[in-house]
Amino acid sequence: MAVRKQYRTVQQAARIEFIDRKSRFIADCRPLADETQAQLFIRGIRDEFPDATHHVYAWILGGDNQLQRFSDDGEPQGTAGLPVLDVLRKPGIEQAGIVVTRYFGGTLLGSGGLVHAYGTAAALALEAARPITLLLCDRILLTLGYGQLDRVRHRLVQSGFLVEPVHYGIDAELPVGTPPERMDELIGLVNDLTAAGALIEPLESTYVPIDQSP
Repeated sequence: MAVRKQYRTVQQAARIEFIDRKSRFIADCRPLADETQAQLFIRGIRDEFPDATHHVYAWILGGDNQLQRFSDDGEPQGTAGLPVLDVLRKPGIEQAGIVVTRYFGGTLLGSGGLVHAYGTAAALALEAARPITLLLCDRILLTLGYGQLDRVRHRLVQSGFLVEPVHYGIDAELPVGTPPERMDELIGLVNDLTAAGALIEPLESTYVPIDQSP
């Protein structure tokens, strides 16, 4: 299976609420690891709001065998689940799902009104969940003297490498991430900056957020 170099997902679970012509909409968005987690997410919302009129949902799991699922849950076909799915699909969000719970307020919204309401609820929940891009990075641990730390860290950040927080001990330990194709460049730069005096050890590769909002 090919490994994705990067993908878009959400940073955290989030919930929003709003009222549209007396109908109450509660939208939840959260990151998902797999199909089992997606099903548990939907079931959990149903259990939390058992008296709701509808639980409309959509989720996308990425990778080579991308999975997409959505449900109108009794709303007219095409007016609920698909608009929610489009909120995830258009910006390329993967490994995430949205459930929009509706309490009917007595006023019919019509097809256009339903599409607008469900799409708006999903979009607000997605925004609150903070979309991020995750980049697959190889990582190394640099062990170096404190006299070299500030200069090395500054140059690595300046060069576009992903510098993680320092671990302070007898020497400074600095984890650094890079796309795999830049690893030789990273090691060469570290050796130049430290006169080959830094200890360089491999760490586990991981996905790192590259556009995380504060």
